[in-house]
Amino acid sequence: MKKIIVLTSTLLMALTAHASSVSIALDTVPDRDNSGTYRYVDNLLVSLRDKGWKTETFARNTVGGESERLAKVRSGTLDISMSQYSSAAQFVPEMRVLQLPYIFKNMDHQYNFFVNSHYMDSVNRRLSSEGVRILAVVPTGGFLGIFNDEKPVKTVADMSGLRMRALDENQQTIYQKMGANGVLIPFSEVPNALRIGIADGYLNTSSVPIIFNHTKLLKYFTDAKVIMSARLVLASQYWWDNLTQAEKEQFTAMSLAAQKEVFEWVKASEQNHHKALVEAGIEVYEPTAEELLTFKASVATMNQQVKGVPFERVVQLQKMISDYKTH
Repeated sequence: MKKIIVLTSTLLMALTAHASSVSIALDTVPDRDNSGTYRYVDNLLVSLRDKGWKTETFARNTVGGESERLAKVRSGTLDISMSQYSSAAQFVPEMRVLQLPYIFKNMDHQYNFFVNSHYMDSVNRRLSSEGVRILAVVPTGGFLGIFNDEKPVKTVADMSGLRMRALDENQQTIYQKMGANGVLIPFSEVPNALRIGIADGYLNTSSVPIIFNHTKLLKYFTDAKVIMSARLVLASQYWWDNLTQAEKEQFTAMSLAAQKEVFEWVKASEQNHHKALVEAGIEVYEPTAEELLTFKASVATMNQQVKGVPFERVVQLQKMISDYKTH
């Protein structure tokens, strides 16, 4: 009997020592009604805690900005970071093809490609040597539209003369093709850039000015649906490799459920976010089909200048995405 008790105690101690745990660095304020990335984390952690996981979150920028969080994930000192798309695309340049304007038909197309096409499996095989793994691609909100504080934008001709905040080189190229100027500005510096005129606006989802209190700094929003909204659930390969197979399967199932709910929420909440913008004093414009064509035509040749990717591969990926079922 004593031997059984000792063995049972030892087993319990071993299980306790290997309690499933995860730490996640947030990229936004905790607002599940407006932020898709926080909504994903909230969905995920509620489910994981119900299964006995120990969880920890770090508020936005408390463990560093984008580059610092990436370094921590790569070194294994941070389990997961909600990161910008370029954090992984810098290591797998062909991921940039998925950021070409108007490459996805709608949110269902984007969701089904990332979840069901298995393309991300090939990306993760290449990312493993960099110490990171993409667990999910999550939208902040709907496709990105055009915000500015200078004038209404109805067609691409109205972009002329605007100086726009660019997240990365991809957005700089978009602005150039549209006849505007792009300026690389870290997101934390955007409010001041808008106040003093360094930037007139930015590309973003309709919910972002609401989340980050930019509504008094902007006057116009054009729902041009230029590119997908995509943030990465970027995990440490070291952390992932040290999970058991059962833990990996459990986490993956919870992550997929959290991700699916966010995509459904985005589709259902877009009109509410547009209404909130109007109530905050921002003029919202929905381009006609003909007006949208002017934006699409202006960026049609961007596939010829995807950095680090041969044109033949760009065309191959474009066809793969275009042909992929939308639902």
